[in-house]
Amino acid sequence: MIKKYSKLIAAAIDAKKFAYDPVTGIGVGAAVLTTEGNIYKGCNVQSVISGLGTCAERCAIDNAIAHGAYNFQAIAVSFPSRNSTRPCGACLQIIHELSEIKDIDTQIICLNKFGDVVEETSIRKLLPKGYGPKESKKDVKQYRINKDK
Repeated sequence: MIKKYSKLIAAAIDAKKFAYDPVTGIGVGAAVLTTEGNIYKGCNVQSVISGLGTCAERCAIDNAIAHGAYNFQAIAVSFPSRNSTRPCGACLQIIHELSEIKDIDTQIICLNKFGDVVEETSIRKLLPKGYGPKESKKDVKQYRINKDK
């Protein structure tokens, strides 16, 4: 399965070099793969004002949405640690919300600082009882078709 995501993984690793991390010096890169096969990158963006930063995962997702893409097969995240880690709760929430648009169990690929895949999981495994459009009875039909073709 990892070979299927090799371009996505490379994009996440590449995105890390653009991180704006003046506070911690810890850059994170991410990339999302749309159901149409397009890849959008993002990196963490820190601020010297606490709480104003953006995670790499949400940056990549925001980039995709800015191009009209809402449906994701997978997201890869390149963390700066030896053993990797997982997306934070805020990132898991937005991944879950978007996964409900077309009922996709978005794959989550976690990479360590060497570019090795440390964990391959999915949003339903990491956030099995998430709250999203279905639970809040929100109509998201207009987002079922990516407009980034």
